[in-house]
Amino acid sequence: MVKRGIDKAILKYIKESSKPSSTREIAQILNISWHTADRYCLKLQLQNKISCFTIGKSTAWFAKN
Repeated sequence: MVKRGIDKAILKYIKESSKPSSTREIAQILNISWHTADRYCLKLQLQNKISCFTIGKSTAWFAKN
């Protein structure tokens, strides 16, 4: 996957998901590393496009309405 489109791919996946998605799940589905998924999710969160909550040590991401 081209790095330029990772943020768009993550946002699309999260918006189309029927439930919040963990960083690990996003990384596996998009075939990227966990650190890359986490970094781009944090970037999208700073842009106010997605939000998250934590369950234990896992972070679950969801689209903002």
